[in-house]
Amino acid sequence: MRAVAWVAVVVALAGCAPTEGEHEQAEAGTPPLAAPSTPEHSPEEEAVEAYLGMMGAVVEASLEGDEDHPDLERYARGRALELTTAMLDGAKAMGEPVLRPEATDVDLEADPASIVVEDCMDNTEWVLEGHAPRDESEKNTRLYRATVIEVEQQWQVEDLWAGEPNAC
Repeated sequence: MRAVAWVAVVVALAGCAPTEGEHEQAEAGTPPLAAPSTPEHSPEEEAVEAYLGMMGAVVEASLEGDEDHPDLERYARGRALELTTAMLDGAKAMGEPVLRPEATDVDLEADPASIVVEDCMDNTEWVLEGHAPRDESEKNTRLYRATVIEVEQQWQVEDLWAGEPNAC
């Protein structure tokens, strides 16, 4: 069972991190919040922010070797919450991945409204402690696809899929 958990962590460490501003907020102890829909932010921007909040929580917890993060339930639910929680089994990581999320499919007429966020993450710098650093001259990316839904005027990641390494 521990081997399965390590596989989940390795898959998770295949590339996710907060943006520079989120990293600074996380260091200050005030992680970004997934804001309810307002005229100031488009639904696409809010869906991307929910995704970034979820992945930021995963990265932050991995750097500490934690088995959970209090912000995961704020940004994720359903299968996405199950997967991200399973990723965190106490394994400790170093460095951070580079995130490049984009809203790709938008269905605001659905019930609930949903937006797909795709992210070709570069996980070159995000490595499990005790593992050799990745070769920076090689491609170290993985496509993540998140379905983000609006629930009670807040966007949360409902489903998360990790593609094959270096497929993007």
